[in-house]
Amino acid sequence: MATVANVLSSIFNTIPELHSGQLGLLSGVLVGLLYWHGHHRSSLAALTGFYLLAIGVVPASTRGLAVVQSKPWYFCSLLLATALCAIAGRVLWTWLPFRHGVPHSSRVESRTEVAPSGRADGNGRR
Repeated sequence: MATVANVLSSIFNTIPELHSGQLGLLSGVLVGLLYWHGHHRSSLAALTGFYLLAIGVVPASTRGLAVVQSKPWYFCSLLLATALCAIAGRVLWTWLPFRHGVPHSSRVESRTEVAPSGRADGNGRR
């Protein structure tokens, strides 16, 4: 029977590869949370910054960054996969047909109602 240790050892050969993948996953979750809560430009800037950091454009000054830059493939692949899944999840969430018990078509129609009953047209003239 496959255990977590067997699966991880089949994917990652060394500990730095595992840690690089973990940091990429956590960075992708951070980018996804920023995007989910409406900070679209900030999340894409963070995604770009993390990616440039991993490929070595920005020099590493700490051990964590050295681990990421030693095995950037794992970091970048998990960063992009996690961030894109979170962004796609957010896009799908906004297009769900039933949110909060109200059908999507009802929400659209309620926003496009005709002028209020006291007015003959939308400009306030009778």
